[in-house]
Amino acid sequence: MNTLLATDAAGGEFEMAEVVAVNGTEIPADLIYQEMQYQPADSPRQAIYCAARALVIGWLLRDRAAGQGLCAADEDLHSEAFDRAVSDLLKGELQVNPATDAECRAYFEAHPYKFRSDPLAEVRHILIPAAPDDSEACAKARTAAENMLEQIRADSNPLQSFARLAQSHSACSSSEAGGSLGQVGRGDIVASFERAVFEQGTGLVAEPVETPYGVHLIYVEQCEPGRPLEYEYVSERIEEYLTEKRRRQMTSDYLQKMVKAAQISGLDLSGEAH
Repeated sequence: MNTLLATDAAGGEFEMAEVVAVNGTEIPADLIYQEMQYQPADSPRQAIYCAARALVIGWLLRDRAAGQGLCAADEDLHSEAFDRAVSDLLKGELQVNPATDAECRAYFEAHPYKFRSDPLAEVRHILIPAAPDDSEACAKARTAAENMLEQIRADSNPLQSFARLAQSHSACSSSEAGGSLGQVGRGDIVASFERAVFEQGTGLVAEPVETPYGVHLIYVEQCEPGRPLEYEYVSERIEEYLTEKRRRQMTSDYLQKMVKAAQISGLDLSGEAH
């Protein structure tokens, strides 16, 4: 980051320390300050830098697009018209070839862990309701859950005991079915419940699990681990991913070349045009 771009001023405000210009045309400081609202940053200094960088790159893209009749020379950088112009510009100047089948297969073989079906589990639970912000209710719910957990462990048929207690004590509508939630997969249940189901495997989950709904006892009846997917099933998704990755890299290279060819003062953008 250019440490001379902004300096501390009285009252903790920041002011431009240098004039930022593109190909001899100054970018007014007011525009840079306005642009700061679109640039999340950890500090005012960084926000000013990011705003100036965004405007420099935006002006260069607009000049290039306007030169090809794709937008007006003074088009608003935050308008839909500008976005369309940049999209058309890049489509015309970047020839992004789709990923080949060989490239897709190589990626598939190098990342087998990414291409598995989601695991599925047959689950029962007992819910003792408690609001997360009610510490007393949570404590009581956890005590009740731990007492039931001991009863289930002591029974010669823990699954049967679990279902019986679910019918009489669970606050979930699944109580009528002995706490059965049927088959669940990743994303079907809240995170803490999901971890308990898929990290342990089959059987009674060893500890009560807290969620925003209260405290749960969980019994995993069956767990089907994810299976490797066939290449044909994921080839289209891989092609889209690799082609988009290539497009992003080519866009970054294009912007860096554009910045390198321009005359920019007041801001160092070497290696930061992407």
